[in-house]
Amino acid sequence: MKVGALPVDMGVATKPEATANSPRILLLFSALMVMIFASAAPASTLTSVMALLVAAVATTVALLHPMVVRNGDWQRRAEWALVVSLLLAGLVLTGGILAQAFAALASPLWMTAVTAYTILGLTGALLLYRRLPHLKWAFALFLLVHTAMTVAFLRSSPALIDVAVFLRDGAVAVLHGHNPYAMTFPNIYPPKATQQFYGPGVVINGRVTFGFPYLPVVLLVAVPAQLLGDVRYGQLIAMLVTALVLRRLASDRVGRAAAVLSVAAPMAIPMLSGAWTEPTLVALLACLVLTLERRRYAFVAVFLGLFIVSKQYVVITIPLIWLIRRWLTRRTILIGLGLAAAVTLPFFVVDPPAFWKAIVQYQLIQPFRSDSVSLLVSSVNTFGWPPPWTYGVLPLAGGGLTAVALALRAPRTPPAFAAAVGLTLLVTILLSKEAFMNYYYLVSGAFLIAAVAWPTQKPLTPHEQQPRPSTISP
Repeated sequence: MKVGALPVDMGVATKPEATANSPRILLLFSALMVMIFASAAPASTLTSVMALLVAAVATTVALLHPMVVRNGDWQRRAEWALVVSLLLAGLVLTGGILAQAFAALASPLWMTAVTAYTILGLTGALLLYRRLPHLKWAFALFLLVHTAMTVAFLRSSPALIDVAVFLRDGAVAVLHGHNPYAMTFPNIYPPKATQQFYGPGVVINGRVTFGFPYLPVVLLVAVPAQLLGDVRYGQLIAMLVTALVLRRLASDRVGRAAAVLSVAAPMAIPMLSGAWTEPTLVALLACLVLTLERRRYAFVAVFLGLFIVSKQYVVITIPLIWLIRRWLTRRTILIGLGLAAAVTLPFFVVDPPAFWKAIVQYQLIQPFRSDSVSLLVSSVNTFGWPPPWTYGVLPLAGGGLTAVALALRAPRTPPAFAAAVGLTLLVTILLSKEAFMNYYYLVSGAFLIAAVAWPTQKPLTPHEQQPRPSTISP
């Protein structure tokens, strides 16, 4: 057997004539639906929720009932059409936003910049001139141009959101040796928005009285970015890392083209503008899948440990680790747990009550957001149901049951793990009282990682499966 081939769980193997990449078209479709419909205007929230439910169903079918495909030509054409459509739309939209940093909207210079950006992106995705080997450097050139344009755009567009304040002031606190979980932050919103965004008692005398509201991983990413001049640079670097990792994971031109979506998806620039931290989580998940596929067990421990403690809601995906247990030695697990503790505990032991208040209590008292894109919020807005006491129970119950069901039934492979993470979080978010584009960005990223990494060869026969790594040292 070739080194690097993936083990396939016998309980979920498809028929001999089925190709192993048959679920990939559904995963690409799900990623597309989430990318397009996650940032809905209030008037189209119900439509967006329905589209996100369709994405959840499609991913469920991909993981639990893979299709049998004897002739995959139609499927490859459909996958190609999905990727090309989304990539073209993403490049034009992203280029149009970035070009505003140095050209007036719809001006000749703006149109030239958008056209050049789009052509370079398509070339980097190997959609143009892919048969000319000397143009393989176009992907790296596109990333460099994208980075330069994005930095110029961010410098001309300050983030007017509390997330940027949390990251900036939290990073400054760390750099000066202060505890970011015991500090307060200035409230940047007017009274009406303050009431909408924060729970009762959170803002006192113009200050947000809870400390840094995220786990330390995103704070540690913000610190070097702050030294570079803008905390949002950390998320830009995370997107670039994801693009490079997806390129390594790709096994065909569909996957290599899809890697460009890591930086040029329709959601990418709005995510950076808002300083949201989910790009870091997507990068960690992508790196985890790559190291699992390459069987670099020491790095598996690093990325798994960091991913689990990257943000509070990721804890709901812990049961899914069962899907990748074949890759996890006792030493790998211990290293991962040790790293997670090393990142988190120093901030906790300094002031446990302040850490608990910022990380847990702050999240529990957040208000019901009627502008959320979720099934729960749409139901409450339309029917007045369910009652408020269910708001904290439904996402935990729905996401937890989904994670357990997928841990027991989904294929036990790294790409399936990524897809299961996306589906579990999608169910959790759809049942939450707060659901916005940044949460769905992680879902779409997980689906994209799974689609790119999904094997394109036929499933392995029983005698070709690689043994579990319990006797392999990292």
